[in-house]
Amino acid sequence: MTKRTQEFEAEVFEAVRLRPYIELPPIIQNREIVTIKLRFRVRPIPDGFVQFYYNEINGRTSLALVMGNARSYGHDYVSDKGWHKHTWPQGNHDYSEEARQPITVHDFMERVDEIINYGGIFG
Repeated sequence: MTKRTQEFEAEVFEAVRLRPYIELPPIIQNREIVTIKLRFRVRPIPDGFVQFYYNEINGRTSLALVMGNARSYGHDYVSDKGWHKHTWPQGNHDYSEEARQPITVHDFMERVDEIINYGGIFG
């Protein structure tokens, strides 16, 4: 059973609200009956943002760190294929056993923290 879009939205806001590199409010907040898409700017990265998408009917989930119109890191869930990862920094698809493990919004943002803080982005 999948969660409701409201639950996913609450998870996202809880995960991003205290991160100083995330600009609030979201630049995109599309809520439909069964889907939600949220996009937050990542400062000071030009054209940088984190995006979250969720469909409560089929559980489709997308968690992405985007820089310069390219996904640099992320995780996706598609109901017929399960989870996969987009590896940092090129965003290449990874279907390894490790990459197929479920990830929470909180854990995704912890990895984004590592990329932002230790990946040379702010250094």
